[in-house]
Amino acid sequence: MTDLPDFLKSQIFIAFDTETTGMWAPSNRIVEIAAVRFDLSGKELGTFQSLVNPGRQIPAEVISIHGITDEMVKEARLIKPVLEEFFSFCGTDTLLVAHNAPFDISFIGWELDRAGMGFLPNPILDTVDIYHRFFPGLPSYSLANLTQHFDIARSQEHRALSDARLVSRLVLNASRKLAGFKDLAEMREAITMHSLTGWQSEPATLPNEHSDIERAITDRLRVEIDYNHPVRASKIRVIRPQQVFKLGSIYYINAYCELARAERTFRLDRILSYRILPESL
Repeated sequence: MTDLPDFLKSQIFIAFDTETTGMWAPSNRIVEIAAVRFDLSGKELGTFQSLVNPGRQIPAEVISIHGITDEMVKEARLIKPVLEEFFSFCGTDTLLVAHNAPFDISFIGWELDRAGMGFLPNPILDTVDIYHRFFPGLPSYSLANLTQHFDIARSQEHRALSDARLVSRLVLNASRKLAGFKDLAEMREAITMHSLTGWQSEPATLPNEHSDIERAITDRLRVEIDYNHPVRASKIRVIRPQQVFKLGSIYYINAYCELARAERTFRLDRILSYRILPESL
């Protein structure tokens, strides 16, 4: 640590991670959030971990990844008090870091919107970006593969606290690469930094040619769609659209899917055709 600039020697980092009910933040929820406070001497200064009651069932395919069940979260707190405690743990003068940070930021951002809460001002580093920049050409930049490649861990548990610890160790492993930055402004110019204050949801209105879907949302109507899934074969589904979002130039429809019996998100450009179903008499 002696060869680090003064601002890094005094900098406190918060490595954090979330576990969720699915991959798409607008239609899913956080079920666990955890964080590790540390400095670049390698000293762990504290931890935070909490399960979260998402107010919905956790899909079986997601449970198979992180192992968090409905039974485990049924007595857990709702998201607002958990985020309040998490923010208190982080403080406002720390440097946050996550692996694939936009994923965790999107989930926290949506939960903050739903809870009517404000955003932390802290800059957020992404270890994916750090390792792409300073260790180019690796076969994979997933958390599991990076920690195996650098002999940090042999496996990944996919639980928030253990993954946050892996993120902290990735930062420590890259600390010599960060030593060339004399202050935060210089680091910001060279490394992508995110911020919760810059995050915002993107509700959208569909183009006029899809006004029938907008009407289905307003009137809570059922819609039959022929959906071209990128992996599975095209399949007819019946959905009840709930909300439209836009990410870049792509429109997404958050809907209740009768086939899956759960909320799902559908890309508009993958809906080959659709028709509004008549209401039951």
